[in-house]
Amino acid sequence: MEENKMLDKDFKDLVLYAKEDILKTRFKVQENANMELIKLYFRLGKIVSENVKYGNKFIEDFSIALKLEFPDTTGFSTRNLSRMKKFYEEYKDLSNLPMALAKLPWSHNNLLLDKVKELNVRKWYAEKCIENGWSYTVLDHQIDLQLYERQAIAKKITNFENKLPAMQ
Repeated sequence: MEENKMLDKDFKDLVLYAKEDILKTRFKVQENANMELIKLYFRLGKIVSENVKYGNKFIEDFSIALKLEFPDTTGFSTRNLSRMKKFYEEYKDLSNLPMALAKLPWSHNNLLLDKVKELNVRKWYAEKCIENGWSYTVLDHQIDLQLYERQAIAKKITNFENKLPAMQ
């Protein structure tokens, strides 16, 4: 009987360990997928930006061509290609896209581009987003509430790191 209790505890520990490993791996896979998608959108933005001399008709034609080539894939609308162009033009002078921005989903990056003009502030929000696991809505709300101005600029000190448990 005592041996069964010990086996049950060991078994539960193994399951817990496996569960944590699976969740971490899922997160890494998702994070890598986001990074690759962001890099793709950057390269597509470059194509659109470098062919701007052909006007809006180029973006429309490019959008149609991509949709025909990849009928089961979304994200190649004229509007999204214009966003990719804006994304590329904003970051093209950097040797590498800041890691925090590369890890964020496309929607988060667009929100940051639309609402936050300064690169260092955008990077700050991106880092907080990753650190705290913010959704699009939470990020939008934090920007509207000017969290950067209240925390980073004001350098307010919190006791969160000392009092709150580490993020799982």
